[in-house]
Formats: sequence, structure tokens, C-alpha cells
Amino acid sequence: MIKRYVFLICIGFSFTQCKKETNGGGTPETTPSVFVADVKQPEGNTGSNKMNFTITLSAASAKEVSFKIVTKEVFAKSIEDFTAVDQRITFAPGETTKSLSVDIVADDIKEGTDDFQLFVSEPVNCIVPSPFATGTIENDDSKIPVNEAGYTTPASYAGKTLVWADEFEGSGLNTTNWNYDVGDGCARNNCGWGNNELEFYTEGDNLIFSNGKMIIEARKESRGGKNYTSSRLTTMGKKSFKFGRIDIRAKLPKGQGIWPALWMLGDNFPTAGWPACGEIDMMEFLGHDLTKVYSTIHFKSGNNPRNISKSFINSTPLPDEFHVYSLVWETDKMRMLIDDKLIGEFLASELGGATNPFNDKFFFLFNVAVGGNWPGSPNTTTYFPQWMFIDYVRVFQ
Repeated sequence: MIKRYVFLICIGFSFTQCKKETNGGGTPETTPSVFVADVKQPEGNTGSNKMNFTITLSAASAKEVSFKIVTKEVFAKSIEDFTAVDQRITFAPGETTKSLSVDIVADDIKEGTDDFQLFVSEPVNCIVPSPFATGTIENDDSKIPVNEAGYTTPASYAGKTLVWADEFEGSGLNTTNWNYDVGDGCARNNCGWGNNELEFYTEGDNLIFSNGKMIIEARKESRGGKNYTSSRLTTMGKKSFKFGRIDIRAKLPKGQGIWPALWMLGDNFPTAGWPACGEIDMMEFLGHDLTKVYSTIHFKSGNNPRNISKSFINSTPLPDEFHVYSLVWETDKMRMLIDDKLIGEFLASELGGATNPFNDKFFFLFNVAVGGNWPGSPNTTTYFPQWMFIDYVRVFQ
């Protein structure tokens, strides 16, 4: 995927027209306009590269022309991504072209679109009709950094047997266990996957395996009439379970409009449909609300869908490190946990007499949605790509 660092060159000025004066020959002289050209170039892998912006005047001036340029952080960070600029640009009488260099910090890490602004102020003897220029650093890296920090759970529990696990140690998806859900849902008469989501789920293009982790990558790119892509995986028809303890260790993505979920549907979903089949949301997270995690069950009451939701506020932002999301499941009772702390308990007695689907087999679904009714759409603050790292899923009975 192409990484793009975007630089906006913002030139502050007064639109008040400077008065015309005459040159030595008596011809009226017009105040020149300043223009800065857009730039695109690869980042590089080590050291630093220079991004050279060409600044031009619309006409030579008999006077000295100058303005001040100062960098301002947006997504890109000074020192980490670029070297700050704070200088005054001066055109001598008769000059029409100059170059401004910004040092870009090169590395071998895959990143997204980073941008900063060059703000130009204090113009003298010039005007700037087009105050913005864009500098784009194109990614030439594929390495995704994995920070192992965070909570973990044991590989065994007294009185329980590990009946299935995926540790994601291989180089690709184990299709003996997993399926890809592909598209935007419209092929199933469920456009937007029932939530007005904005992504197109691909068959493997957005799935990466690295350092014993499965990584779902949400990107801002066009596919299938959508402006975002991601992955949605299921074990339907291959692996399903009833009762026991389930642990999933994951590190979450973040940002407005980013909606990761670790969840389950009843095995009878193809015949009973939703919500009669039941849905168990072990973890749902809204990327703009960094410390709050949700656990929810969905079911059918009469002819109507119903849900019961519980939530937990963590002391630190959830995307900062790995957490373990667990389901402790027995007849007529489910407990959902984060790092062995209770998110919520769900009892059959809370269903209000509705048919209880939660004493039957369920299969897994892992996905990162973009947009939708609940999280809302991404906005200018949303950084792409976003990654959900999954270290393991383990089922004990």
C-alpha cells in the first residue's frame, strides 16, 4: 500500500491590493503573486531525504519580496517525521524562482498519510492567490511494527482442556478454519452489512501475518464502489463451539469511524437468520472513544430484534497495547471480560421470556468496519491505515 505524507503549504497574506507604482521607465508595476508547486516523492528507508518545493513569482519585481515560513504539525510530527522549518524567504529584485527544502525522516516502517503545514506569514511586496501546496511522501515500506506490550492469559486452566486455538504463527490464513466475507453485503441483500458501513471487504488483500500476529488492515482506497477496504473473517461451517472459556488477545485500531469487533453468531444463522440465531459481541469498540469497550448480546423477542449491552471504562486508551477479551460461557449464563475484569454478565432471565439461542453452538467473526450507523463516518482526523492485531484465539472446555 502506498503511504502518503501530505504537506500543506499555507501562505498567509492580506488580500488588500498593494498600490501600483511606476518603475524607472514610468510603466506601472503590479505587485507579483507567489505560487508554490506540489511535490511527490518516495520516503526512502534510512537517514533523511529532502523534499524540494519550488516557489515562483508571477513576474519579476523591482523591489525585494519576502515572507516568513514556519512548519506546523498535523498528522506528521516534528523530529519523528520531518525537520521543522522557520525561516524567511527573500527574492532579490529581478528574481522569480527559489527552492525550499524540507528534510523528511526516512525509515522502513509502513505508515499512513502524514501531513504538516508550512505557514507563510508577514508578506512584503507580494500577494498569494493560491496559498496551499501539497507535498506527498509515497511509502516504499511494508514492515508493520508490533508492540508486544499488554495483558496476556495462560495457555491452560485447571479443570479445562484446550479444544481449539489459532496462534496465527503461519504466513497466511488457515482456510481449514476461516472464511473470507467479501464485498459490501449487497450480494446478500444486506448492503452495508446491515449497518450502513462504508467499507468493501476483500479476500485477503487487507490481511497480513507478521511476528505471530494476524493483522486486519483498514485502508482509505476505492474498491467495489466504496472508499474504504478492510477484512471480515468467519469460521462459519468450519469451527463452532458451545460453552467454555474463550480468550482473544488483540490490539485495537482507533480513529473516528473505525469500528473493530470480535463476535459470534449462532450456527443456525443460514436458516434462522438474524437475530433469531443470536449474536454474542465479545468486544466492540468505537475508535473515537478510546477507553470504552462494549459487550452485547442480540436476540429475537416476538417479531422484534432486541439487545442487551454492557460496557467497561479502561484506565488507559485501549489501542495503546494488547488486551484479552474473554467469554466465560455456561448454560443460561455468559460473562464477558477484559483482562479478567468483568465487562458484563448476561443471564437467560434477562431475555424477558424470549427464546434463548445462547445454549447452542456459535461460530466466530472478526472484522474492522469503517463507518456505519453507530460509529459514524471517518473525518479529517481519521488516520489510515488502521490495524487490528490478533495474537491468538483459544477455546477451553
